[in-house]
Amino acid sequence: MLILERLRDDIAVISDDNGEFTVPAHMVTGCHEGDVIYLSGDVYLTDTAATEKRHMEILSLQNSLWEE
Repeated sequence: MLILERLRDDIAVISDDNGEFTVPAHMVTGCHEGDVIYLSGDVYLTDTAATEKRHMEILSLQNSLWEE
């Protein structure tokens, strides 16, 4: 799974199971930090369903911290 970790100037930092790597920021145009992304040709696109699922899993984990 590829996650767009952060955008810095002209660089996008992407993480996968093996660590992090960088690509030019123009390759992730339209993607946001925290999105699950995939490579399509020479650009990265957001996997909307996977991003939403990941977001819900994170919210569930956060909410479980407050449950008694």
